[in-house]
Amino acid sequence: MSLPLIEYAVVDNNMVVIRFGKTIKISSLVNSNFIVQTTAATPSVLSNPFLTINTIADYNQISRTLKLYWDAVRQSGTEYAIRLVGFIDAANESITEEQIVFTQAESATPSEFNSYTTPVVQELLIEDKSIRQDAYTTVQILAKNPQFYIKNVDPSNGDFYIDNDYNNGRVTVYFSSRPATNFLNNSYFKVQRKKIQTHPIRWENVTTEISIHSWKPEVYVDFPSLDATPAYNTAGSDYFETGYKYRIILSKDIGV
Repeated sequence: MSLPLIEYAVVDNNMVVIRFGKTIKISSLVNSNFIVQTTAATPSVLSNPFLTINTIADYNQISRTLKLYWDAVRQSGTEYAIRLVGFIDAANESITEEQIVFTQAESATPSEFNSYTTPVVQELLIEDKSIRQDAYTTVQILAKNPQFYIKNVDPSNGDFYIDNDYNNGRVTVYFSSRPATNFLNNSYFKVQRKKIQTHPIRWENVTTEISIHSWKPEVYVDFPSLDATPAYNTAGSDYFETGYKYRIILSKDIGV
């Protein structure tokens, strides 16, 4: 059974929050793929319903959560449908259209966007019984400082296919601020891989080199090359073996 495109959605007068149920292509997150219209027998389509989407600021690739900011007036007491069309998943397959149906409450004019209340979105925690449940989370970093979080990763989280020599085996994790150097080791950045097979198989650990930029909040996870004598972050070698899937699990104890 295929995963739904929309796992969860919240609509208020200033914004729409959508959590996707599957990994989608960033190129799908364009305004033309979000159509807002009434649900009447003869629907009326809103022109330019949302502000231009900024995928860097508005989309969290880790939790697959998108924020859309209203830029059009809606009629109070009217039922609307937000149609999600033209979406592509990580395997370049088209996704069937899905809709969010809601009834506009009393005030339908977006207020100043520097003062809004963000709808509460419950984060989804996926537990892996093969690792320490009390120390790791694959959703986001849960640190004591609420302003400390992952902003982005390269390659993109959830990418299905990458080249064997992608970026010389380097994965970059962009944080909101620089983590403390005592967390830069394989105890806090747990790297694993497993062969893609039809029957269950356990993840195996991969020993990587963890480093940080001299002043930017960027942590580098360098995979070993597939050579007889492994090299790290060196051109001319393969780092990701065909037929394997890889993952990096960050400890919730990482902090600044």
